[in-house]
Amino acid sequence: LVLLIAFVIGFMLSLLVGLSTLRLSGVYFVIFTFGLAELVRQLVTWYEVNVTRTLGRYVFVDITTEQIYWQLLALAVAVFISGWLIQRSKLGLALRVIGDDEAVARHVGINTTMAKVVLFAFSASFMTLAGAVMAPRWTYIDPAIAFNPVVSFQVLIMALLGGVHRLYGPVFGVIPLALLFEFLLAKFPNHFSIMVGIAFLLIVYAIPRGIVGLIEGAQLSLHRMRGA
Repeated sequence: LVLLIAFVIGFMLSLLVGLSTLRLSGVYFVIFTFGLAELVRQLVTWYEVNVTRTLGRYVFVDITTEQIYWQLLALAVAVFISGWLIQRSKLGLALRVIGDDEAVARHVGINTTMAKVVLFAFSASFMTLAGAVMAPRWTYIDPAIAFNPVVSFQVLIMALLGGVHRLYGPVFGVIPLALLFEFLLAKFPNHFSIMVGIAFLLIVYAIPRGIVGLIEGAQLSLHRMRGA
């Protein structure tokens, strides 16, 4: 029931955010969403300090780490199945047209507003659900943990490294960067943020299409060589 409530709350809030950021794109969208997360963090902190008089929450529930793993695995399967179904639906076709040229999509009668907001809300709901599943794993959560910009930035880097043009692409960026972050925290704890920033720049400039893009490029080159 808690997970269902989290999913619904995430969907409703992301609808509001999606509608408010509809005219933003690129770096402006990124800046706005990071700023919005900070605003929510400050509001929740103010509410807990001035109203509830308790900052943070201890999460003690009868659930094991193994159960959390299976819940996350089931969520991952649901994400991939949902992505597969969306790709083969009218919404997926509309999104591909929007990705190629949004002006053309509007001219051919596609409701670009609804398509983008629905997909944004749907994907954000899965993120909310992942957070609800992971909450007992951390035992204690507070606004600074829940709305940590460093975590959001690390997730973005993982997605870019793996490749954002494929649904499974970010998976390829999780393991190498998780290991890298652990190494940097252990060896350079005072310069971790700088190191993460450097890693981000290297990924953006060196492999803009991510690991999946490199693999697909190599396969295409090999196919051309065989054809020649």
